[in-house]
Amino acid sequence: MAEIRSAFEIAMERTKDVESDKESLQIHELKQKGKALLSKFNEQSDFDLEKELKRFSDQEREHVRAGLFEVLTATITLPQDENALQRIKGLAPAFEAVIADKKRFRMIWEQVTQMLEQYIQDRQNLIEQLRQQFESRIRQREQQLSQQTGQQIRLDPSQDPEFSQALQQNMQHLQGQYTNAIDQAREELERLFAG
Repeated sequence: MAEIRSAFEIAMERTKDVESDKESLQIHELKQKGKALLSKFNEQSDFDLEKELKRFSDQEREHVRAGLFEVLTATITLPQDENALQRIKGLAPAFEAVIADKKRFRMIWEQVTQMLEQYIQDRQNLIEQLRQQFESRIRQREQQLSQQTGQQIRLDPSQDPEFSQALQQNMQHLQGQYTNAIDQAREELERLFAG
């Protein structure tokens, strides 16, 4: 014969998942607070991130740190220019606020920033090399167009479809190489964060 359960037992069984959902929601909210701390850090030059983290209880702080670390690692991307590189470099104090082994972090961070600097240099060199490679072709097209129209025409290599295609292919290759290196750096930072 089937066991008859009380209404209380049935209600407890149904609310069992609600308790874990409340906990998941609280963890999510704490991680979001951690992510929001990065915005304050970026906006306010005198923002003391370590002091702000200490405002949370030990248990809450772990989730806030995790959210902050998650958004920090997501910001390590290939910079398009020197300004983007400087913004990434400026994240070092935020990383130091969430990583305990600061000495090891600084060593990894130096490697990361050097790699990103090299990427910008390689990117600029690639563009310049392709411009030089296509220069004579562009000048020939300028002469042809000038003869056809009777006006002096100046073309930029970026307007040439072949140049654009070559640039895109070479840039994808370059980005692929550096993206792999960034992924490895993120993994190393994650190990450091977890340790």
